[in-house]
Amino acid sequence: MPKKTLAVLRVIAFALLPIISPGLTFFWGSQLAGAEGVKRWGLIVLGVASAILAPLISWVNQKRDRRNAVIKNEAVISAVADQMGTLVTRPENREATLTTIRNRLTDCAAQHAGPKARAGFFALRNRRQLRLVSYCNRDTAPAPLDRRDEERLINAMNGKEIVYVRDTLNADGNLDISLGDSYRSAIAAPVYAGNEPQGILLIDAPEPKNLTKKHVRASYIRAITHLLGTAHAMGDTDGNGRALPRQPGRGQNGKPSPAQGKE
Repeated sequence: MPKKTLAVLRVIAFALLPIISPGLTFFWGSQLAGAEGVKRWGLIVLGVASAILAPLISWVNQKRDRRNAVIKNEAVISAVADQMGTLVTRPENREATLTTIRNRLTDCAAQHAGPKARAGFFALRNRRQLRLVSYCNRDTAPAPLDRRDEERLINAMNGKEIVYVRDTLNADGNLDISLGDSYRSAIAAPVYAGNEPQGILLIDAPEPKNLTKKHVRASYIRAITHLLGTAHAMGDTDGNGRALPRQPGRGQNGKPSPAQGKE
């Protein structure tokens, strides 16, 4: 049977399962009145199995999807690590390579956060400004940040800690910023290269409590932001005006002079 047909049948089966499972549970339960001994116990077992069938299959599928997503993201991160070498060895293609790295890592962040999650990387410019340089899972670019939101994101970046916003409409004094469209949960993750701030990664999702530490691991987000910050520092010559200089013998002189970031 073709894979496409199997996929369609699987979707239909999953859609009907929440209806079939309670029906089977009710059916087996209705047979208990006239059953005794082994038959009665068998009906009880069938009833329990029918009751847990739907949530069990849903859990297995979610676990499988998460595993597949992790495998996919690992492949992307491996490719990004290779491209970071290209930033040094082929500086003439720096802009295109950096754009590819930004887009891939932003996509990884969104995919890890969930099927409906979005992500955008705002790069730091002139210490007190942020500019959007990559985004994922949006048909159009997010609206520009107003000055108040820009300052709050910069403050979050300077704090160096990942901020989880359970509900942007009930933030309790925390950040209530998303990428637009009234999305209800968000993560603001500072992006650094060593001690040098590079910007902030903003992830959001439609419903409240979609982006908690339980669902989106801080260790994974830090891995993304470390790669993103290092690549941005190596390849960007516009925002902060710094890029990794070529090694001796490659036609570029000068010493790097990175500004000291805030502790």
